[in-house]
Amino acid sequence: MALIYIDDLTVGMVLAEDLFTPKGRFVLAAGATLQQDHLKILKSWGVIEASIDESTMGEGYNDNQELLAQFIDRAHAYLGPRFMLNNMEEEPVATLYRHAVHYFSLQFQKGFDPEILSEQLPEASGEGQIPLKIPHLLKDDVDIVSLPTVYSHIVDLLDRPDSSSQQIAKAISKDASLTIRLLRLVNSPFYGFSGKIDSVSRAVSLLGTNELSTLTLGILVVRQFQNLPASLLNMDSFWRHSIRCGLFSKVLAGYLGEKEVEKYFIGGLLHDVGRLVLLGKMPALYSDTVARARQGHLQMYRAEQDSLNTDHSIVGKLLAEKWRLPPALIRMIGSHHSPRLARYSIEACICHIADVFAHACGHEAMLVNEIPELQRSAWDEIGLQEELIAPTIQQVNAEFKDVVHVFFGHTD
Repeated sequence: MALIYIDDLTVGMVLAEDLFTPKGRFVLAAGATLQQDHLKILKSWGVIEASIDESTMGEGYNDNQELLAQFIDRAHAYLGPRFMLNNMEEEPVATLYRHAVHYFSLQFQKGFDPEILSEQLPEASGEGQIPLKIPHLLKDDVDIVSLPTVYSHIVDLLDRPDSSSQQIAKAISKDASLTIRLLRLVNSPFYGFSGKIDSVSRAVSLLGTNELSTLTLGILVVRQFQNLPASLLNMDSFWRHSIRCGLFSKVLAGYLGEKEVEKYFIGGLLHDVGRLVLLGKMPALYSDTVARARQGHLQMYRAEQDSLNTDHSIVGKLLAEKWRLPPALIRMIGSHHSPRLARYSIEACICHIADVFAHACGHEAMLVNEIPELQRSAWDEIGLQEELIAPTIQQVNAEFKDVVHVFFGHTD
């Protein structure tokens, strides 16, 4: 018996076990011989892989696997060191690793060349520099503490019981760049609406004021931080990872039946915003912190705690509070590395898991090579199942390029 991915299934293979969709819908019974019609409809049902009787695999399948073997070996060599902080023999990490290997083997086959983290860091000139105390990190920095006026106006309108959706749509529409990006997002596969949405007022009527204001927030924050100097952190990679984390958050929340999944996307999108503050406020000291994290194979937030007496999640939470963000977003930003700090709220747990998934299945080279440790307590608390990992990865990959285009206008 062997688990075979949907693209590798061929006519004549025999199921070794009953086949179900990721959501538990029965498809075919054990012992069924796959026909051409089966192969056509399995993808539409969301089936990712099937358990197959090995004696029925055939020479064609074995030949294809021999061709793919070198790329599978490269994927193991690439991912093995990156998963070193996780136990790859325990669930759900074992399943995540297996699907990540499959994904990257296909990427290597297509010519993917991973960006290797440079061993050379910018020369640190902050020897003896004392970390700023947390309250001073955001003090007197208008560019960081203050979001554009349009968002403040929207928040004020939302706080007023007599405000209307038309007023909120009018406030958003005054910012032409924001309006264009917002309509691109609403019309993208992120939502999958069948008809063209050509006005903010129409978007408000479909999504609601809270949802649209949350999306507005994400677009504005990315725009505000998009052009920070990239001496330590590749900003393109940073935001691509953030978008990937947001998509994983949204998809996982949807599987769990959560409403208003936009907040999960934006929470994932903004989860590392505190890192941008630390980079901007203490670049030399942060350079030392990155070097220590790489040398000691530490998660960045732990290296930050050791060197800076804080970490990016704490700073991000403080910034989110100053921005008057909703409590759910504050929990996601402030507790994505330590969900217990938010009493294992569903938002914090989802963002934590989404961050790990985004590191494991993303092409972006971040500050350190190691994938953060996935905390099993967060996984168990919200009741996710390993069977959802593969379709989640598939859906995120399907939406990723379109959402990147919304925010940056390019996908390569």
